[in-house]
Amino acid sequence: MRPAKLVAETDLSLPKDSYIYNLRQTNTALAALSSDDSIRIFDPKTLQLLPNGIIGRAHDSVTCLQPYSEDGNVLATSGRDGLIKCWDRRTKKAVMEFRVPKHQGLSALEVSASHHAIIAGTELEDRGPGDSFIYAWDARKASSPRLTLAESHTDTITELTLHPTNPSTLLSASTDGLVSIFDLTQNDEDEALRQVINHRSAVHHAGFASPTDVYVFGTDETLAFYQYQDSDDPSPELTPVKIGDVREKLTCEYVVNVYRSAGANVVVAGNHSEQRLDILPLHSPPAGEPLNYSCSLEDCVRLAGAHGEEIVRDVFIDPQSFTIFTCGEDGKVRSWSAEGFGGKHQQEQQENTAAVSVDSLKPKEKHKDKHKKKDKEKGKERYKPY
Repeated sequence: MRPAKLVAETDLSLPKDSYIYNLRQTNTALAALSSDDSIRIFDPKTLQLLPNGIIGRAHDSVTCLQPYSEDGNVLATSGRDGLIKCWDRRTKKAVMEFRVPKHQGLSALEVSASHHAIIAGTELEDRGPGDSFIYAWDARKASSPRLTLAESHTDTITELTLHPTNPSTLLSASTDGLVSIFDLTQNDEDEALRQVINHRSAVHHAGFASPTDVYVFGTDETLAFYQYQDSDDPSPELTPVKIGDVREKLTCEYVVNVYRSAGANVVVAGNHSEQRLDILPLHSPPAGEPLNYSCSLEDCVRLAGAHGEEIVRDVFIDPQSFTIFTCGEDGKVRSWSAEGFGGKHQQEQQENTAAVSVDSLKPKEKHKDKHKKKDKEKGKERYKPY
């Protein structure tokens, strides 16, 4: 275990009692999305707001922030007002706007400028199970979605992410307990739906651990790994590796997410009672043991103090300096450094550390779920999962 050193902190001149939801890179700057519905752009070295670095009232209740343009000058946001906006941070004006039908609140957002993709998922707040929607636009035609996915989820969409090497493949996750994978080149939902994974717990985060593997975290902190397999693939499906509740194994109280750092995955887990945050390398499966990912507290980086007793909402790890940036429900951004974290050292650690496997709960059966709505067992949500 290696300690991280707190380098700097800022409240970005936010109003009292604000939360910071997201941190995103915008070329040479960082952007934060806050509960006061603003985007705040700041210098990552000094944590000082840039001149004209505040875009106020981005939405009526913001939910998501993503970098859109490759040069980092355009940021995409979504809100509960049913809008997606693309902002030019130099002019602080919205240069594109997309509207979902009936002003449905949005809870998830994925974008790709190189593929002209704007994808958003809806929220079912206080309405219970029902049809939730995923809308995909060609950014060059903002008037109406190119594809609407209306039958694959029955509760709030919590995650949308494109495949790392095939951007026409979309992963979605929901508090209905399902993770769905779509082929966005199709125009019909039945044809577009290629795989359904039933995590049997409301999904907080999900994504691709590798081009062939999917990780899923439930709101009850249950973790599992599944094979990404197209429904047309005739080969036998791998049995999922279901780790179960990771809180005892990782001595944490909540998981922030899985992030990519130095070409490897890390799990970020927090303990607000002990006021700390751990960054744990997620070691790839050994040869011959597919999906058998592992973590070890022995080679984690610990951010003592973290954000006090408040929950950490997001983390950004700079790919050049390996500075760690955190934001949370205390309304602050903090930067951290850790000796030996990142670069060649971290890659060697990933390759050489004999990690203690946390997959003590092996699955007894496999689930081939190429269908739509099925029974779900929701877990308790500790807080809004988006």
